[in-house]
Amino acid sequence: MDISSELQVIKPIITIYSNKFLSIENYVNIVEFDTNLIRVKTKEKIVKITGDKLVLKYINEGEIGIKGIINSLEFTD
Repeated sequence: MDISSELQVIKPIITIYSNKFLSIENYVNIVEFDTNLIRVKTKEKIVKITGDKLVLKYINEGEIGIKGIINSLEFTD
C-alpha cells in the first residue's frame, strides 16, 4: 500500500518526560555530544539539549533517547 507523502511523518517528534528524559524521532545524526551538551541534527533544524550528566540511553535508526538532568532544549539552524 502506498502512503501519500502528506501523511508520512518526516518531521522530528520530540517527547519530554519531566526534565529527566527525552526522545527524538526522525533524527539525521548526532552533531555534538558531551555530558553537558548534545546537539542532534534533524531534517529541519538542529536540536540543542543542555543539562547535566547527559547520556545516550538508546540510539537506533529512527529514534534516540537521552537521559540526564535536562535544563533546556533549543532549535537552531
